[in-house]
Amino acid sequence: MRVGPLPSVLSPEANPLQKLEEMTGALSAGLNTPGARGPGLGAAAPPMGVGGVMRVEFSNFLNKAVGEVEGKMRSAEVEKTKVLTGEANNLHQATIAASEAGIAFSLMVEVRNKLVESYQEIMRMQV
Repeated sequence: MRVGPLPSVLSPEANPLQKLEEMTGALSAGLNTPGARGPGLGAAAPPMGVGGVMRVEFSNFLNKAVGEVEGKMRSAEVEKTKVLTGEANNLHQATIAASEAGIAFSLMVEVRNKLVESYQEIMRMQV
C-alpha cells in the first residue's frame, strides 16, 4: 500500500543501477573505508552526494563486504585445519569461527537477494 506519490528519481534516460547507487550512497556515507582520507589530509576531496554528504561508491561497499566474508571463511578454515592437525586443541575457537563465517555468508546471501529483488522491482516500474 502506497502512502504517497513515488519520488520521480527515474527518468526514461536514467540507468536504474546508477540511480540505485546514488540513492544508497547516503546510506554508506558513514562507513570507514581503508585508505579514505578527508579533505585537508593531502588527498583529493571525496565524492559528494545529495546535500553535500560524503558518500562511498556502492560497488566499493559491496566489494569490502564480500572481502570481509571471504576473510572470515578463510580464518575458519585455518582454525579447522589447526584443530584437525593437532596444532591447536581449542575446538571452541574453531567452532565459533565456523559459526561466524556461516552467519556472515548467510547475511551476504540475503543482502544479495534483496538487491536483486530491488533491481527487479525497479525494472518493473513503468516510467
